[in-house]
Amino acid sequence: MKHRHWARRIVGIGALVLCFCLAASFLNEFFVDKGHYRDLKRVLYTDAADSYPLLFVGGSHMNGAINPNYFQKTFGVASFNVATAGQEFCETYYLLKEALKRQHAKVVVLDVYYALNKSPYGNGSFTHRALDPMVMSVNKLEAIRASVPKGQRAAYLFPLMLYHSRWDTLPELVEEWKDYTGPYTGALGFGGGAVQYGKEMQYDNWDDTHCTPLAEKQETYLQKFFQLAHEKNFRLVLVNFPYEQASDELTEWAGDGVGKINQIQKEAAAAGVPFLNLNRPEQIKAMGFDFPTMMNNASHVNYNGAYKVTAAVGRYLQTVTPELFQ
Repeated sequence: MKHRHWARRIVGIGALVLCFCLAASFLNEFFVDKGHYRDLKRVLYTDAADSYPLLFVGGSHMNGAINPNYFQKTFGVASFNVATAGQEFCETYYLLKEALKRQHAKVVVLDVYYALNKSPYGNGSFTHRALDPMVMSVNKLEAIRASVPKGQRAAYLFPLMLYHSRWDTLPELVEEWKDYTGPYTGALGFGGGAVQYGKEMQYDNWDDTHCTPLAEKQETYLQKFFQLAHEKNFRLVLVNFPYEQASDELTEWAGDGVGKINQIQKEAAAAGVPFLNLNRPEQIKAMGFDFPTMMNNASHVNYNGAYKVTAAVGRYLQTVTPELFQ
């Protein structure tokens, strides 16, 4: 009898824990920032398996530069842009691992901009946007451990801890939820801006004479990407998009950005990984890319620039990954 009593108690406690987890899961979905939430949910969990032979991954540079709808119309290949604003290099790695559970891509194009970051951690709000859509999994746990300092990780395991105060903005939450659950707009992860930067590019050559080592963490994850491509049997292609290389913001954030890009180029060549650097002045000229009208700001292309960049990436992929188009 005593054993049965304890068994019932254990079952009861288990049922309560399960109910709590289910309720927390729904409330998390209701309260979290929906910035990139629906797009990531689609590619990670809800779209049919193997819908996308091509995945674009990275931070805001990728998010605003590659238009999957235009890519498919022009090149006949379905793709998804898994990038989000402020997505750290390590976060990209774990999001890609999660996506590859269902989307067994032939080719993955990786934006290397966040490999330039000197700091081991990024902006916490951007980290939430990247990781909150992930279901509880080994990949999510490892992503949190890699991208969030100790003592701050609980809110990424249980986002409701951060967002519970949004009760005060319930009408806005309801509208946000209606948009989240309504008909999908079909952007496939693309989020290009509409502003025109209005300034000319401030450099006219690329210094190939030196390499600068990446920060230790970024170097570790660059090698992890190379290894993942080998393990999962996809073709990895690296890309660097147009941005103002001489900006004070980049120098403060990355240090020697040109030297680090040269270092990535060198390591990619050694690993047999193609690298398209669209930020070289000769590449910008070849694209017919007009900096004042095709940049959203010093660091991101706008809608007009996205058409040019998407087309350039597509032509490059036709050269280095012809199997994707067969």
